[in-house]
Amino acid sequence: MIRKRIILFLWVFVGVIAIGLLIAGAKSKSNKICKGVNIDIQGDSKNIYLDQRGIKIEINEYAGKIQRPINEINLRNIETQLKKDAWIKNAKLYFDNNQQLQVSIEETNPVARIFTVNGNSFYIDSAENRLPVNRNVLARVPIFTNFPSNKEKLSAPDSMLLIGVKNIANYVSVDTFWTAFISQINITTSGNFQIIPTIGDQIIDLGNAENIADKLNRLYSFYHQVLKRTGINKYKEISVQYNGQVVASTEYETSATPNAPPLIRTGSASTIATTKPANKKTIQKNTTKNKNK
Repeated sequence: MIRKRIILFLWVFVGVIAIGLLIAGAKSKSNKICKGVNIDIQGDSKNIYLDQRGIKIEINEYAGKIQRPINEINLRNIETQLKKDAWIKNAKLYFDNNQQLQVSIEETNPVARIFTVNGNSFYIDSAENRLPVNRNVLARVPIFTNFPSNKEKLSAPDSMLLIGVKNIANYVSVDTFWTAFISQINITTSGNFQIIPTIGDQIIDLGNAENIADKLNRLYSFYHQVLKRTGINKYKEISVQYNGQVVASTEYETSATPNAPPLIRTGSASTIATTKPANKKTIQKNTTKNKNK
């Protein structure tokens, strides 16, 4: 019995000493000053859109200054403030044993840049969240024009359209051929998509965002099998929006001019969408071929 009491006493004693040491250690650390700030920025892509200098300035504004006592720096508050930046997906801060403030930033990865009918522009991420345009950074992502709304809260049709934008952008951005081929993608008033290529004078009608892989595979086959014989500029409009078909026209259905610079084609794109096709020639039916084959 006495032995058990002695063992229990020793355990309690050791526990008290350990807690005391932890408290003393924490108090000693909190009384020290911040000797520096190290920032590590990580993203999903190879590009880094945030700069360390800007992050450091923000941290200083939130009282995370060098030579300030550590116990006066509210790390949780700084994390909360940093996360208000749409380009920052996550932020974690802590002090290491050398009294250096370590800042780990996970940045948001844009998947598309969108220009609205009113000329405003923003990026979206993979969750369709809006990212403001950063004047210092130009993200190399697919460009979509003529998005119908500037509102933060979109209507149901516009939300579905934005999902279509994201789906097309996700497919194009991981394919080096389509990334190089597509100059921009216009959105028509009926919610369809039109590709403006970097080569040739064509307008390419995709229709909606469904079955984008199949549509682009048919388009690739058409370029590979037909245009290399006829010349790149023989057909002015090419449509892959209908299953199993590639339909081409030797004339523009509207006054649209594919070589016009981005963002000034809003009227043309709208007209194209509402014009009934004429003088079309079905070049290829049920002859889809995967470009990778």
